[in-house]
Amino acid sequence: MHPLGLILAAAVFALAPTTSFAADAAAPECNAFFPLRPDLRWVYEESAAGAAAKMRRTITVQSVSTADGVTNAELQQQVSLPGQPDVIAGTATTRARCDASGVALTVDGSAGVGGEASGVIKAKLPGLPAESDLKPGFTWRGESEVETMDAGSRVVAQGARGSRVERVESVTVPAGTFPDALRIASVQTLTLKRGEDQRYAKQEVVEWLVRGIGMVKRETRVSQGSNAAVSTEELLSYSGGGR
Repeated sequence: MHPLGLILAAAVFALAPTTSFAADAAAPECNAFFPLRPDLRWVYEESAAGAAAKMRRTITVQSVSTADGVTNAELQQQVSLPGQPDVIAGTATTRARCDASGVALTVDGSAGVGGEASGVIKAKLPGLPAESDLKPGFTWRGESEVETMDAGSRVVAQGARGSRVERVESVTVPAGTFPDALRIASVQTLTLKRGEDQRYAKQEVVEWLVRGIGMVKRETRVSQGSNAAVSTEELLSYSGGGR
């Protein structure tokens, strides 16, 4: 996947510590499926079908403020080149706004190695509904808008996404085993506009979320015409947050 694509994927369900921290006492989160505390850091690894090299993504919560029932947070993320975890290929800032209705997200990012930008991305994303709604059987819809500039070409992608909490099940990733994860299946239709050219694509996503933890795994299939791409993203490690 291009670094711009992985930066965008990082925006939704971006945070996920390991199970050893789930039972610790802490101040209530605005949304337990999207925990936000300063200095939390997550490391994910993504593998694409047919590709031996993996991309690594590191996310750190830089700041959090809460007032009048609204939590605002800023997250910084870095994406590595495939197979080269120490070479940064993209960076982004994700801003999260959480209140009683759920979590909304915006992303500003760029791709490029050695300080030379090769592309930029701006996105508005629906995030998550309210924590109390996230139970098996619950469904919801959301919309997104993403604008990228890659090699001098502007692309606008508008998405309509339908999601459903399917069930509670156990899932194992490199960071550990999570016995009570919510399995959420989503289908998103995308309209891609590049100049006068307009194309359509469908994205199928399965994510596993844990209360008080966040996302621990994501599987994505993107199809367009006769082509399809599959990727899997898993949590490698978690640290920080004063715990």
